[in-house]
Amino acid sequence: MIKKLLTLGVVASAFTLSACSEVPQGVVGGKKPDEKAYVAADNKFVVSGWKSGDPVTWENQLKARSQGQDDYSKAK
Repeated sequence: MIKKLLTLGVVASAFTLSACSEVPQGVVGGKKPDEKAYVAADNKFVVSGWKSGDPVTWENQLKARSQGQDDYSKAK
């Protein structure tokens, strides 16, 4: 009985301590906190027609996206 409890305690301790060695996860290559939003992305996942670093095309993309989500403009 004592042997089983001791084994269970060792296994529980090993399981608990294994969580301490987890590698922290974070954003790799993310935007810097002091960058403007229209400069942040420069990869293959951006919408065509938008150029990184151009605030005018950024504003146009935001307007087009918000019009697609506006129920009032859909009802017209």
